[in-house]
Amino acid sequence: MGLVRRNLRRLQLGVRKVSPYLTRFVVVLLIIALIGFVILDYRLKPTLLRIANTRANMIATSVINRAIHEKVARSLKYEDLYFVRQDNQGRVVMMQPNTGEINRIAAEATIQISEALKNISEERIRIPLGQALGSYLFASMGPWISVRIIPAGTIHVNVTDQFIHSGINQTRHKIYLDVTVGIRIVVPLVSERVTVNVKMPISEGIILGDVPEVYFSLNDLFPKAQAGSTDTYTLEPRPVP
Repeated sequence: MGLVRRNLRRLQLGVRKVSPYLTRFVVVLLIIALIGFVILDYRLKPTLLRIANTRANMIATSVINRAIHEKVARSLKYEDLYFVRQDNQGRVVMMQPNTGEINRIAAEATIQISEALKNISEERIRIPLGQALGSYLFASMGPWISVRIIPAGTIHVNVTDQFIHSGINQTRHKIYLDVTVGIRIVVPLVSERVTVNVKMPISEGIILGDVPEVYFSLNDLFPKAQAGSTDTYTLEPRPVP
């Protein structure tokens, strides 16, 4: 019984030998580490999101342009998109869009872009910590931070046009696809939604002579409609600016 008491007393004395200074040191060290983490996070997050935003925009824009060029615009002809009427002297008096074909193109572009963006979720952006911290000396040094790109939101496709004077008695009429998509960039502990806007020419024609005083504008085709809609819109004649 006496032996048990002596061992118990030694154990208690051993516990009491822990220095209060050591405890305080550990607590202070933890507080300093926590403050350092907060400061690092505060400084790192905006720069990291900005770099990820820029790279995500570049990747998404490249994917959208490739989908439009390879799947939509390659076989398009200007004559399929616009009816040009001339008078007896060969002057252009009326320009009218082929709304059925243009609606089909918008719908096809929406489908192709949606399919292309599905593969974007497999993309990984790797950003060195030195670059995220804004260091020029250690900009290429790790550790590396992995960033994911995830498609998010609706794809909007509008068809627009523009007249550009390109010479004496010549006007270039360019037709564009305006694409707006939402993506989400995901970095450790934070994510952000990014809107990507792409304007890509899909066809153009050269008008010889004067531009007609009246034409039907493509910019009114999809006023507030969802991209790819097959609804019919009433086009109002508009004077050439």
